[in-house]
Amino acid sequence: MPPGKQNKPKRRESQKRQMPQTAKIHKDTLPRGTSDRLILDQVEQILPGKALLILVTGTALAKHLTRLRSEVSWNIFTCEHFYMTAIVNALSEDDEANSNYTEIELFCTPDPPEDDYDTIVFPTDSKGSSEFTRDLLQSAANMLKPGGRLIASTNNPKDHWLLDHLKETFGRTTIIKAKDGVCYIARKKEKPNKQKNFDCEFAFRDGETLIPCASRPGVFSHRRVDAGARALIRSLNLLEHDKRWSKRPPRSIIEMGCGCGSVSTATALRFPTARVIAIDSHARAIQSSERTAALNGATNVAFLLDSGGNVPEPGTHDLFLCNPPYYSDFRISELFLQAAVDSLRPGGRIHLVSKLTDWHHNRMIEIFANADVHRLGDYDVITSINR
Repeated sequence: MPPGKQNKPKRRESQKRQMPQTAKIHKDTLPRGTSDRLILDQVEQILPGKALLILVTGTALAKHLTRLRSEVSWNIFTCEHFYMTAIVNALSEDDEANSNYTEIELFCTPDPPEDDYDTIVFPTDSKGSSEFTRDLLQSAANMLKPGGRLIASTNNPKDHWLLDHLKETFGRTTIIKAKDGVCYIARKKEKPNKQKNFDCEFAFRDGETLIPCASRPGVFSHRRVDAGARALIRSLNLLEHDKRWSKRPPRSIIEMGCGCGSVSTATALRFPTARVIAIDSHARAIQSSERTAALNGATNVAFLLDSGGNVPEPGTHDLFLCNPPYYSDFRISELFLQAAVDSLRPGGRIHLVSKLTDWHHNRMIEIFANADVHRLGDYDVITSINR
């Protein structure tokens, strides 16, 4: 894939889908998540007309809501590319099994699609980002029609935080309590809501270079550069002490899981003649990385929204950088490592930063037949050469 526009995610990735009209679902197919189940209990509260479903905790609710309220025109929104892929697959299965349809549009974008909605449905996670939740609640309040209805839920049965913000934004709020969570129903105020900007800019130093960064709620390590990213940037110094790289700096570099773009931008500034491809599964991360690169005049960075470990021009890249997350029992780490295998040319390098050193070190030896551990601050950076 050539650099530039083709590497960038579409600002409005929408896809029209058709869904079957079904009145019932079996109990054994109900979503496992508490917030989702609480929403389904209030499915009759969804008003006729146009509805927006905001998904930040999973995907199962999309299939059930569009079945139960098939007469409603649905927009389904998520920032997470992995969720969007799962939704497409689930809806495609229903397409094959049913013949009666209703229209659905899907959006994997930094923000929900702007429209006038009769109902907005928003299941939340009490362990999720509070700023991300508040940002999306603010968007929901602004897009509801006068008298429109917000149906929100939480998996915290002792919740006060979400209720307080709903009352502040919408006023009177109906409370439906359950043993394992709470569902709320609020109506749109006639008076416009005050806007709060949750986006931010901050800066860090890479040697003598001050690098400003842009970030938004929902992006990993919002408002700061985490220590793992700093260690990954510092690991670029290792190239200067390797004869194979000191005379021929990397020309093509991939960072998988780019977050706000701090590592990709710092790398692009260190190697101004190289092409850097910043990849992430979160639409807001890609948007923030674009802004970070622009703030620094790093025009040699391209961007790709992807959650499947796909890389452009496999087998041609010199350097693969990654900071895999700790959750999912190393599933994402394995995805990143396999992406590195696909990405790197013979002789190319991978730099992986982690505190879970043993598993990554052993797995990289299995894959590449070599691995070195470098202690950089509180983190280890493990490096391997693709033989």
